[in-house]
Amino acid sequence: MITISRETRLVLVFVAAADMMLFSRITILPFISIAVGAIMILLGIEYSYRPASVVGLLVMSVTAAASIEISTMLELANVLTALVGILLPVSTLTWLAFSAEEGENQQVSIMKKPGIIALAYALVCVWSAPLTILVTALFVPTISMRMAVMTEIAIILIAAIAGGVLLMRKKPATPQVASSEEPAG
Repeated sequence: MITISRETRLVLVFVAAADMMLFSRITILPFISIAVGAIMILLGIEYSYRPASVVGLLVMSVTAAASIEISTMLELANVLTALVGILLPVSTLTWLAFSAEEGENQQVSIMKKPGIIALAYALVCVWSAPLTILVTALFVPTISMRMAVMTEIAIILIAAIAGGVLLMRKKPATPQVASSEEPAG
C-alpha cells in the first residue's frame, strides 16, 4: 500500500485540473467550469466533506468530456488525448473525491492490485476499437474498413460491458479469520 498525505492530494487536484485545461478548447466556459470543479474538490478534501468533492468531480468530468474534441478513437493522437486529457485526470480526481472523508486520519492508502486492475480495465476499453480494426485487417486484409463513430462507441461499450462482467465474476479475497474457540475436551 502507498500512503498519500493531504497536501499531496491537493497538489494532485491542481495537476489534474491543469491537465484538463491543457487538452480542452480554451474558452472562458470550460476554464470557469474546471476551476469551479477543482475548487469544490479542494474544499471537500480540506474540510473532509465528500459531497462537495463529488459534485466538483461531476462538474469537471462533464466539462472535460464536452470540451476535449475527439472525433475518432482509431488514431493514436486521439487515443493519447483521451488517455492523458480525460481518463487519467478524471480517474485521479475520482479517487481524490471519494477519499475526501477521512476523519482523523490524514493519510490515504492506495491498494496496488485494485489500482492495476482498474488501469488495465480502462486501457482495454480505450484500445478496444483500434484493436478490433487491427485484428480485422490481419484476418481479412482485402477489406477497406471505414468505421463510423457510433460503431467505435459500440465496440468500446461492448468491451466495457464484457470487462465489467469478467470483473464481477471474480470473487473478492476474503481474509482468513483465526478461530478463537478452544477445542472442547
